Amino acid sequence: MENETNRENYLKNVLSLAFLGDSVFTLMVRSYLVGGCNQKPNGLNKRANAVVCAKGQAEIMNLIKAELNQEEQDIVNRTRNSHLNSKAKNSTLAEYSLATQFEALVGFWYLNKEQDKLNNMFEKYVKEKL
Repeated sequence: MENETNRENYLKNVLSLAFLGDSVFTLMVRSYLVGGCNQKPNGLNKRANAVVCAKGQAEIMNLIKAELNQEEQDIVNRTRNSHLNSKAKNSTLAEYSLATQFEALVGFWYLNKEQDKLNNMFEKYVKEKL
């Protein structure tokens, strides 16, 4: 662990990290869409829903898995092993699990102020889907 703050964030409940990560990722996507085009909210929402959904997040998680360091992989593994009490309407349980892992990772990066990692992930894997 790099510092005490990272350790504190590492030890947080992974589903709490996912709760935060969901909001952070949604805000990133919506900010990008509003800044880049002049569409009505319905059109923006349709574009955002392409990635701010279990299936879209699962696809991103599958792409970034190989790039994770050990600490990040541990967060993902802990999330995978956590007990999920729900499932998204339009996804499989496997997609929902991967999406939750992705959200926990985003929440972890956000709490650790790792904006470079968030931006890199967004540039490489999200922009092209919007």
